[in-house]
Amino acid sequence: MAQKPVRDKSNAIFSILCKYRMQHHDVGLKNWSRNGPFLDQIAAFVSANEPVRLLLPAFPFKSPNRTDKVLGALPDAGEEVALMHLNGMAAAIGDAYEPGAKVLVVSDGLIYNDILGVDDEQVWDYGQVLRQLAKRNRLDHLDFLRQNDFAQVECSSKEEYLRNAAKIRQKILQQMPQDLDFDTIVATDADLILTYRGYIRFLKLDLAQDCISMTKARREKRIKEAARKMVLRGWAFRTAIIAKYPDCIRLSIHPSVAASKISMCLVPQQGRVQTPWHSALVRAVDGTITMSHVTRVNNLTHELIFEHGRPWYFREKSDLFSWPGLDVSFKYLYPTGILISASSPDTSYSLREVPMQKIRRLATLCSPVVLRGFSETTDQEVFNNRAFDLGEPAPWTHGLRTSIKNAPGENPDPALAIVTSNEAMPMHQDGFFYLVPKIQPDGTTTMVSSQPRYQYLSAVSPSTPGSGYTLFASSARLFKNLPAPHTVDELKKLTWDCRHSCNWEHHMNHLPLVTAHPETGENCLRLLEPWPQCKTKFAYNKVSIENGPCWYLDMLTDMLYDHRVTLRFAWEKGDVLVSDNVNMLHARTAFSATEPRELWRIHVN
Repeated sequence: MAQKPVRDKSNAIFSILCKYRMQHHDVGLKNWSRNGPFLDQIAAFVSANEPVRLLLPAFPFKSPNRTDKVLGALPDAGEEVALMHLNGMAAAIGDAYEPGAKVLVVSDGLIYNDILGVDDEQVWDYGQVLRQLAKRNRLDHLDFLRQNDFAQVECSSKEEYLRNAAKIRQKILQQMPQDLDFDTIVATDADLILTYRGYIRFLKLDLAQDCISMTKARREKRIKEAARKMVLRGWAFRTAIIAKYPDCIRLSIHPSVAASKISMCLVPQQGRVQTPWHSALVRAVDGTITMSHVTRVNNLTHELIFEHGRPWYFREKSDLFSWPGLDVSFKYLYPTGILISASSPDTSYSLREVPMQKIRRLATLCSPVVLRGFSETTDQEVFNNRAFDLGEPAPWTHGLRTSIKNAPGENPDPALAIVTSNEAMPMHQDGFFYLVPKIQPDGTTTMVSSQPRYQYLSAVSPSTPGSGYTLFASSARLFKNLPAPHTVDELKKLTWDCRHSCNWEHHMNHLPLVTAHPETGENCLRLLEPWPQCKTKFAYNKVSIENGPCWYLDMLTDMLYDHRVTLRFAWEKGDVLVSDNVNMLHARTAFSATEPRELWRIHVN
């Protein structure tokens, strides 16, 4: 590959890694240079047209303090979200670079578990459940390694692993020089002193049960001894990693000065950053995540949710989760949305029984809301009638219900022909070009958009898995992830305009980029993704920022496809979905022209 394309691709990949980098308040840790080793490492993969390989030592085992810190010995919702977040990062690289990326997740559990009194079997079981979570969620960009891969010890079964655990640990630690001095390596490695301080902090609670009868001085000594051992062993393991995978880009869950590794936060969370093996995941109704020690979660405001037969996470209490007569489960999607289904696979409820006003309120807070496994969802009469229970239907140009069906050549409206095609569609909000007259204060009449509040859809015939995704971009997630130093207040000052190929004479201008949600008052992005003629056989548009530089559009378009912001939703037959058409934007990926993909849609106010 020529030098410029390599540099351009490498910079694009590097920019993606920057988005996932842990943000530090310490000024000394903010420096982030493109002159470090990472661009060269990325360029080596790009030049060879190979997948970018990233290596993360993490996910050792749950904290031994299962009373104060975590929900149990096995992975839970915290680990599940962390794996999805990692997979999303690799998928984002794949969007920009065709060979894609792989994250090698290396458990470092055997390196430390004996120091903390965690037995080898718990390390194995924890790792096995991680792999099950990745498989269940189809996280294809992740690979898992154990320490035996670095010690040249074959372990094809749990029994073999347990039999050789001590040997594996010893072989890795043998790479540590006999004269290795803790004070010396910490003095010469800024990352290690940061890691050591982190160990001191979390060991106070990890070892709380072991140290309960000790004096304060003895307890502090025990914690420091454990932290020093962990630093030295971590140094040995790092040496083994570099020897076996010298070309991989190193990731870390520990703060660093970004000289040799990229520090990242595994879970998109508010407040103090904590890893899922040291805390429990806590959800607000709107899906916002915090990580907390279990004893700090208020049982008056939150309830413990069980999945897979064990404690999974804490959820904010709300009547929206109480459906009398229906035993249903609510699963938060990554990065946004809620999937609702019967708790038992042997039970099926009808769409007739669903409390539609609760669906509406949930969609306002955490769109999209998906009903899966319910009956009568493709019954026209039932589907139509439930729209009136959701709100006031807003009839479209083709009547109450629109069939969004792959039917090329059958739609005479050039502005909407793309909807009934198999083409990809731009990010938008429905109703932007549905114009109605509005009398202005000066008595004149202008045509303005009449955007409905909600989309209400049913999957009559979904496309083949892997295509025809509907993408839902959350304004709230987008604003949270704006690249520094940009802010929502900055965007509020901007207006934009749009011209459409079906009617160049109608110039929509002075459109605010950020509007207030009519119910919550929260900031909502209002935008139509620029869609040039080269992208479509149908109608296209021209969009520009009226009072600012054009790169704002590039930044926002990029953010609308960010895996931390946008759900890539794969339809299953019979799914019913409700999405807020104000705080969400949506798009569609292309699918085969031979597929009879069909969704029903009703707009509701």
